[in-house]
Amino acid sequence: MMSAFDIQTPAHIDYLKLICKTSLKAHQLIDLGDIEGFQKVSKTYDTLMKSAKFTAAQNKAESGEFVNAVSELVLLCEKEGFIPRYYTDGPQDKVDKTLDDLRSYTHTLVTEELNLGTLIEGALKQLQRDAEKEANEDDDDIDEDELFEEDVERLLEDEDFVNFKEFLEDDAALDNIEGAE
Repeated sequence: MMSAFDIQTPAHIDYLKLICKTSLKAHQLIDLGDIEGFQKVSKTYDTLMKSAKFTAAQNKAESGEFVNAVSELVLLCEKEGFIPRYYTDGPQDKVDKTLDDLRSYTHTLVTEELNLGTLIEGALKQLQRDAEKEANEDDDDIDEDELFEEDVERLLEDEDFVNFKEFLEDDAALDNIEGAE
């Protein structure tokens, strides 16, 4: 017991003597078959062990290996210093890396890009020119269709259709004459 536990004060030595005597008495009572006496002595033995802090859990608590109260955790935090609420030293996963990259890019774009306003204005002007060009192309398509319809109307008159029908009739008459010869 002296090697297993930290026994330094006279009170600890006195407790140890009582514990040893109680243990001997418990063994004697069990050998005699006195179960009721053994139970009473074993409860006394347990009480002496706990009050002298000779239990395994109490031994670990004294050596600093065991924490059995919140106050010990608070004491540990106070001794060791501030424990951060969140780990923020660096990106943890792909989402954090992406957010970090976007933040860095935006910062660089705003602070280091000197012609940012010029680039935006140029892009807007180009979009406007493209929109105007598309509108002009649509107008050109409509104009070509209208011109074709006007040309067809100008080229073919009712008289042209009558002349064409007469031509077909004359051609058929010629074919009949040649076929009869």
